Amino acid sequence: MKITFNDGQELQIQQVAEQTDGALLIKTISAEEEQLKTLFSDAVATKRMSVSERDADTVTYENYTKLDAIVKYTAGILGVMMYQEGEDPDSRIAALEARLKEAEEKNADLQTRVGKAEEENEMLKGCILEMSETVYQ
Repeated sequence: MKITFNDGQELQIQQVAEQTDGALLIKTISAEEEQLKTLFSDAVATKRMSVSERDADTVTYENYTKLDAIVKYTAGILGVMMYQEGEDPDSRIAALEARLKEAEEKNADLQTRVGKAEEENEMLKGCILEMSETVYQ
């Protein structure tokens, strides 16, 4: 099985799997850790990666440009964890925090409006009571 990068480089690999958190895990024994760091840190090369096995169906992975980790397994196997731009855990957490802050600001605005509406409601109740007393006199 081999992976062909956007810039034409090739690497023999053992396995490619998409993880549940959105990561792409590529396992190989044919490269050293430093070589993998250099190769997978190149956003141009990893923008489009095609995986083929014995010239069979080719699977293409696009925009996995963020190198997250190199994992060492037994028997000299190295795994490369890649994320699509903006889909890594740190980016997703930052986006969620921004959405939470925005929701909190909207909530504070709604609370202010509810408070004002309650004050106006109490004032209207008072006016109605005064008018009722005037009518019944």
